[in-house]
Amino acid sequence: MPFDIPDNWTWIRLKSLANIYNGNSINEDEKKKKYTNVIGRDFIATKDVGFDRTIAYNNGVNIPYELDTFKIAPANKILMCIEGGSAGRKIAITDREVCFGNKLACFDSIIVDDFYLFNIFQSTEFTSIFKSSLTGIIGGVSINTLKEFIIPLPPLAEQQRIVDKINSFEPLIQEYDKYEKQLTELESTFAEKLKKSILQFAIEGKLVKQDPNDEPASVLLERIKAEKEKLIKEGKIKRDKNESYIYQGDDKNYYENLPFEIPQNWCWTSISIVTDSYIGLTYKPSDVSSNGTIVLRSSNINNGKLNLDDIVRVSCHINPKLYVNLNDIIICARNGSKKLVGKSALIDIKKENMTFGAFMAICKTLYYKYIYVFLQSPLFFKQLSETSGTTTINQLTQKAFNSFILPFPPFNEQIRISNKYNLIIQLLN
Repeated sequence: MPFDIPDNWTWIRLKSLANIYNGNSINEDEKKKKYTNVIGRDFIATKDVGFDRTIAYNNGVNIPYELDTFKIAPANKILMCIEGGSAGRKIAITDREVCFGNKLACFDSIIVDDFYLFNIFQSTEFTSIFKSSLTGIIGGVSINTLKEFIIPLPPLAEQQRIVDKINSFEPLIQEYDKYEKQLTELESTFAEKLKKSILQFAIEGKLVKQDPNDEPASVLLERIKAEKEKLIKEGKIKRDKNESYIYQGDDKNYYENLPFEIPQNWCWTSISIVTDSYIGLTYKPSDVSSNGTIVLRSSNINNGKLNLDDIVRVSCHINPKLYVNLNDIIICARNGSKKLVGKSALIDIKKENMTFGAFMAICKTLYYKYIYVFLQSPLFFKQLSETSGTTTINQLTQKAFNSFILPFPPFNEQIRISNKYNLIIQLLN
């Protein structure tokens, strides 16, 4: 015997305590022609018995009451799947008389509490015996084999007490199930939520300590502005009419309704001030060549990293500005999937010449380490969501990108933020 039982219990074979039989087979043509939308008993197939121990009665298939060739499962009796991938796993108790399929077995009990038997069939011991008895290519247990299974049988009054005790656990089990689902969801989303929080801390100036010896960001921005003015005078670049220097502080222009407060030695500015951005190359199918220049596309961005497993090459003329260099940041600027727009990758590998496609953008900047962190942050994607809704396609335009505002720290702090962020992401991974 599998284990010891109390003295007033006994081991008994299923054939001694229940009439066990399977149902009738009906092919799909018969179901549609003869038994669909007619008045009669519900016909329950394997698919109608759920893994959650329920039965779907209203499936549209019924057996006329006057037909006596179909086997009937009485109300409050067990139906168990005994063949196929669901064998032994799908089990339920009827709440009405039904006809049923040949891959189901009905247990019409005689001297046992049906709900006690129902719980026995869900036990680890019974499941183990059932699995070890499966035979055939698709896996099944015959009626005759089922009849020989043995189970422990207590006195009837104790069977009922056992069922009552198990039922009293049900609310606790449901509560446990609820918390288990919440925990599973938390575990699956925890890393991503934590990453967003870290990014938000980074751009708010809370990820690393402030160093009073750092050159203030306002001084750095003035120097950037002076360098740009020089290049404009030399005719090397054109003035951007939409360019905006935004400062936070008593002695500078102050813009209200900024997203959040930043440290005193930081500044708000538009991203166009500290980066140069370009939209990529437009090429024809005839330009594709097996020995041309690599064209980066959205498929080459994988979890913030550059992935060159899937590449396209072209042999057409390429503007020097559209060549990709180390520490450039490639951004998906247009895609059929809204989720992919705004995804970016830092160019950290470059074995040969590379350019990028028309649905991509590139960000070239001396401050690439911090800008890369910003491009992963909730603030960047918030601004992206506010601008992408102004067009009929999922895209990030160069004009919109240049107008994005960002909190800009001193240069040395940018390095510290980037290093700390990379370290934490390694730990998260």
